[in-house]
Amino acid sequence: MISNPLGFAGLSHQNSRTRHGWSKALQLAADLYPGVGGKRFRGTLLQRAYECAGGLGEAPAAIVEAVEMLHAGSLVIDDFEDDSATRRGQPALHRVVGSARAVNAGNWMYFRALELAGGVAASPARSAVLLRRFVEVARQCHEGQAIDLATRIDEVTPRQAQATALAISRWKTGRLVSLAAWCGAHAAGGDPPMLRAAAAFGCRVGICLQMKNDLDELRDFVHGADRCDDLRNRRVSWPWAWAAAEVPPGDFRRLQQQVRQRRLEVASLRELADQLLVMTRDRAAAAINRRLNRATMGLESALAGGDRDRRRRLAEVADALRVAVVEPTPETVQ
Repeated sequence: MISNPLGFAGLSHQNSRTRHGWSKALQLAADLYPGVGGKRFRGTLLQRAYECAGGLGEAPAAIVEAVEMLHAGSLVIDDFEDDSATRRGQPALHRVVGSARAVNAGNWMYFRALELAGGVAASPARSAVLLRRFVEVARQCHEGQAIDLATRIDEVTPRQAQATALAISRWKTGRLVSLAAWCGAHAAGGDPPMLRAAAAFGCRVGICLQMKNDLDELRDFVHGADRCDDLRNRRVSWPWAWAAAEVPPGDFRRLQQQVRQRRLEVASLRELADQLLVMTRDRAAAAINRRLNRATMGLESALAGGDRDRRRRLAEVADALRVAVVEPTPETVQ
């Protein structure tokens, strides 16, 4: 970890009065500080990509914090745009400090991420490459979020539901996870084939991460959790995409009508969530695990001549996303 990832390093900020002013102004939730909240999935992926590309020891802390900072900022903005009540079991930041200050804090984290990324490389040329990549990915993530915000599940065909879920996942989540893997390989001085392989692997794994997040939100809601942003906002999530491939078009249309009618009633939404979970559980596990296998095979193929053990350790990061396939019980097969 770098000593001061939030950037309050100036001498004028060190006394108690100014330090309190900064803290009160930004009002970042404790678990949104880099290195504190979340699973650190992207940081782990970055480290393994760094090792796979030949890096020794720890990846540069500033680049890890830059990726985590960009991600944390996106969570603040996403929660505001989704009107989420919670994040990681705590009230969402905009529910605590208000929309204006939350949006300002999220945007500040984007800029701080760019500042950190720009200070990692020793040469101006490498710094320029890093900054260009960060800006490109941030723009693509916002484009994916735009699709997510603008599309309603009850307004699309089954085929459009599947294509839209993939597009959102690729641009909104896949590109940010791809950035983490690419940054690790870049920090280690990886050659162009290594950089391409790491980025492709990260994007494929990022799609699986979004799949699992969508599945987990639905499953947790069925089991009593309060968060149901995807259903409440009629978002095109992966359970809907799996249902579109699983059920006849008429049944899918009836599900669409239900989400339009029930979106403000928690009890009714929970019933709908249960229906979606039951009809897509097996397809979800198969879809996630199949994509993870393809990601691993793609990495193996692209880096066949490299260090096998390091390649294996990078691929193993994705194993945390695998979903156990539930074997049918005697009652279910009768």
